[in-house]
Amino acid sequence: MLSHKTRTHNIDTLKKELFDILIIGGGITGAGAAREAALRGYKTALIEKADFAAGTSTKSSKLVHGGFRYLQYGQIGLVRESVYERQRLLQLAPHLVHPRRCVVPFYKDSPVGPTVVNLGLWLYDLLAFSRNITWHEMLSPEELLTLQPDLRAEGLIKGAEYSDCVADDYRLVISTLLSAAQGGAIITNYVRADSLPEKDMHIHGVEVVDELTGDRFPVRARTIVNATGPWSDEVRTALFQKVNKTIRTTKGIHLIVRRSALPLNRIFMVFARADNRPVLSIPWKNYVILGTTDTDYTGDPDNVPTELQDVDYILDTFNYYFPLAQLSYSDIVSTYAGLRPLIYETGKKAQDVSREYDIIETPDNFFTVIGGKLTTFIRMGEQIIDHVGKRLKERYGISPYPSITDFKSIPLSGGDAENIDVFGKEWITQLCGTHTLEEDTATHLLETYGTNIRTVYKLMTEHENGFERIIPDLPYVWGELYYSIDYEMCVALDDFLIRRTHIFSLDPEHGVSVHEAIADRIADRLALSGVQKRDQIERYKHKIKLTTFYTHQTKRENSIHR
Repeated sequence: MLSHKTRTHNIDTLKKELFDILIIGGGITGAGAAREAALRGYKTALIEKADFAAGTSTKSSKLVHGGFRYLQYGQIGLVRESVYERQRLLQLAPHLVHPRRCVVPFYKDSPVGPTVVNLGLWLYDLLAFSRNITWHEMLSPEELLTLQPDLRAEGLIKGAEYSDCVADDYRLVISTLLSAAQGGAIITNYVRADSLPEKDMHIHGVEVVDELTGDRFPVRARTIVNATGPWSDEVRTALFQKVNKTIRTTKGIHLIVRRSALPLNRIFMVFARADNRPVLSIPWKNYVILGTTDTDYTGDPDNVPTELQDVDYILDTFNYYFPLAQLSYSDIVSTYAGLRPLIYETGKKAQDVSREYDIIETPDNFFTVIGGKLTTFIRMGEQIIDHVGKRLKERYGISPYPSITDFKSIPLSGGDAENIDVFGKEWITQLCGTHTLEEDTATHLLETYGTNIRTVYKLMTEHENGFERIIPDLPYVWGELYYSIDYEMCVALDDFLIRRTHIFSLDPEHGVSVHEAIADRIADRLALSGVQKRDQIERYKHKIKLTTFYTHQTKRENSIHR
């Protein structure tokens, strides 16, 4: 359990204990490393300067995939690892990871032809082999247009269909962190690594700041893992002053439109009109996610705006391939922008930089993870702790306590149903029958919490409005707010509206109609002052400005052209 009370207890523990491993960064990479370290028996702590997964980990395309397109760069090892990890996540988090069919249409002017892709997909299937979801198949133009009648017909020559998976990226992070906490890891958000204690250039821990109280204190640790993604060099600079550049940050933005505006029933990969990059349209809930861009970014990683040129890049592409849709700015429900922490390589376009990952140790006992992707986070965690464990054994003689069970097969939190389909049917029947919830809400609760739905349900019944929808058009209910605070360390308005739920992204008004009511409940539950509540509201409004930044650019351009 990760409650606000647990947070207070964990901060006290951070002040007192000596840890084998301190992980900086509460995104998917840090979460995977924390789970692995805790399950191996290391005394583990994880701190995150903001909320869990507030950075890159919730700005993905929601895909758990084998990386088919990486074959064109010869990254066969990465693809082999990815298809293996895709299958592992299907087993460890069956409530979160779901297979989907993906289509690549080919036209006379496509930068890659169907013959080459067909060969690539055979290799893709063979690399997965027994872990393959389904084998790919090639489609005629007629078959493609039957599947998707509003697809551009002019110049269409063939299509390819294969399988990958989609997942809720935030839920993967929080489920992994809950698993780490169940294994004994001390997990805390809103704690920032600030400096080395007493300007000591040897690693004995870090000086941290509690961002909620301003309290500053040292955390002692034998080894440190820097898993902060785009912030990796920033953290290293704060701790060690001048450091060499290891991270290349590229920006990716996504648009969310209603599925009624672009009625897709499969993931489509098409080639951007501007530069022939592959871009995706991913059906997700009652919406479609469109993206992504891949451009170098040198601005503030904490404030990444969605810019007009990025929006136009995506709209122009999908309006070409789906001409009947004629998507416009008014069709965009919301956007999100994030940064990729790629390995720093000079002389390459952003799209050509390797998506593999590296682990470096500099200085001694300080490990930085560079690169990586959502699909392979468990394997990354294993390799990170292999490196750290070797150092702990060499320098301190510490070996992990052997687990009685094979923890590689331990499900993520919420994924431990013997049969997720049977479990799901029982709960959906109960929620829709006994409590007359609509099916979309019941399905949402099951696919979000898995077996933890039992606890969510208990809190829903304990609060008068627990079964009521927060916003009429979306499936989220008030009981989830109390669960988020008591079990997922939700301590702020944006924690809940942006990550614990997707109200921020799926409500065209970004939750403005309910944000005051939610802020009131959070303040009451956590005994926040009026000033603290107002600060949270202002921070939330700033997030809305970032995601709607392109609309202000549109107004400015229109005024210029008048």
